[in-house]
Amino acid sequence: MRLFYAPRSPFSRKILAVVAELGLEARLGLIRIDPWTDEDLRRHNPTGKVPTLLLADGTALYDSPVIARYLDDLAGTRLVPADSRRWDILRREALGDALAEAVIRRFVERLGPEGERIERVVARQEAAIAAILDRLEGEPGWMEAPVDLGHLAIACALDYLDGRSPELAWNAGRGLLAAWFYDFRGRRSMKIAAAPEFGTFCEVE
Repeated sequence: MRLFYAPRSPFSRKILAVVAELGLEARLGLIRIDPWTDEDLRRHNPTGKVPTLLLADGTALYDSPVIARYLDDLAGTRLVPADSRRWDILRREALGDALAEAVIRRFVERLGPEGERIERVVARQEAAIAAILDRLEGEPGWMEAPVDLGHLAIACALDYLDGRSPELAWNAGRGLLAAWFYDFRGRRSMKIAAAPEFGTFCEVE
């Protein structure tokens, strides 16, 4: 298998963390690209987005929730167990992905010219970011659960928020979430997600 990824993409990092957490590095080769300019990616994924996973038969899978479920099935449903926890795990994955999307949208909109429309869009994204963070802080039971796909999605989104939008000071008043995140990002899988060269991925042919 081969994975098209971009280093800063929180969704790429989520999949890299999944791969490392599941011990699938030796079965995967990495192709680092710029999704804004790489047209080879679009031959496999018409959306031109990362991550995109190429299977041995030439089939491409996208986007990150689909890839994560495929890899987890491959490893024996370790991150999304087929039991009563499944829906809570997937709900938390959705919250993590929504947080990452809101941070990206806010950042991109702020690059454009100022205007009332942009201000409304930015305000909406900031409201979503705050609401998601407050929900995660207010329901801390998940932080003590065995590591699952929801944890990885949330951690990668928080890592992106921490680096991309430090001015939001998201950890102020959210001590439980901040403590969990700064501890969790010390996991081997999170370190590899941030710096894949420290993993043991196979060579791309």
